[in-house]
Amino acid sequence: MSDPNRILASRNGFGCVYECLCGTIHVSVGPVDLKFTRESLSETYEMLDEAIRQLKPASCEAEPYKHIVTDDSRAQSN
Repeated sequence: MSDPNRILASRNGFGCVYECLCGTIHVSVGPVDLKFTRESLSETYEMLDEAIRQLKPASCEAEPYKHIVTDDSRAQSN
């Protein structure tokens, strides 16, 4: 019998994206397996696409620290 999972994309030595029979979409990279609905996968894609656009050389030169958020809530005063 063939594998019930449907491979959507893969990169040798990196990971794969597959959909199981229940409709859950798995993104596996190394030891990490993230599970998504179709809607949450689309939202994640849009978020990552936005991040990649921010990393392009032209945008980094213009405002390199515009979207960096730091958490200083644990900073101790001397």
